[in-house]
Amino acid sequence: MNFKQCLIFREIARTKNFTKAAHNLYLTQSAVSHAIKDLENEAETQLFERLHRSVKLTPAGELFLKEIQPMIEEFETVEARLPHLEKQSPLKIASCITFAQTQLPQLLQRFQVLQPAASFEVQVFPAAESLARLEEGKVDLAFIEGQIFQQSVEAKKIAEYPLCVVAEAAHPMAELSFGELLEQPLLLRERGSAVRETFESSAVLQGEKVFPIWESVDSQALIAAVKTGLGISVLPKILVEEELLSGRLKEIKIKEWSLTNDITALLRKSRYQSHLLGAFWQLLDEI
Repeated sequence: MNFKQCLIFREIARTKNFTKAAHNLYLTQSAVSHAIKDLENEAETQLFERLHRSVKLTPAGELFLKEIQPMIEEFETVEARLPHLEKQSPLKIASCITFAQTQLPQLLQRFQVLQPAASFEVQVFPAAESLARLEEGKVDLAFIEGQIFQQSVEAKKIAEYPLCVVAEAAHPMAELSFGELLEQPLLLRERGSAVRETFESSAVLQGEKVFPIWESVDSQALIAAVKTGLGISVLPKILVEEELLSGRLKEIKIKEWSLTNDITALLRKSRYQSHLLGAFWQLLDEI
């Protein structure tokens, strides 16, 4: 038994006529007759009672129709959805914490206005893990802090943001030298994060080392610790702008020192690009 035979059987049961069924299915009457003969041979019983100008189901035929009808309907449902499967597949995105907390939600919302059928699966990771997941094909797209120079990926810089030094609102100092900053109790992002690497690279260039008293993968945990006066942190300014404007945190200026980090979108060159992924990648040019 095969699926085509089932379709032929159902159409004959519906039209009660081999010729009409063949016409509706764009088959020859001979092909239809052979399909039913093969089914009846396999079932070892007659499925249709041949009348003068029509046919009708035998009791075995009625039972067979009842068995195959749900299967055919399920297949036809999938067949109807087939042209839309690509749009129903979610875009899988890995993102750094900073971009996920700031611009990514608005970007996804904007894309859904343009592509209402689009859906997403977003996971937040450090840059190294996001890149690894992209290379392994576990995600379609990655947003990381910093720049990547790898031939296997296509990179697109979509934003940049300054880093700033923040302290509790009551901190007595408004300005420090870089050396004085390193003497403060430092609350920093974990090793491997773009913010930490940028800050440590700046220290190395000046012949210094960084010894934080607190390390965290969560920027919000660092912000909370700074507010209680536990120390000073170096964070993306975009993450602390509200606290600075409201006076809950204080920015400390560092003499002759400024740092920025890039946000880069990454796409694996060898990966198949769906219509949605291509449209989303193109949207990034408009940011």
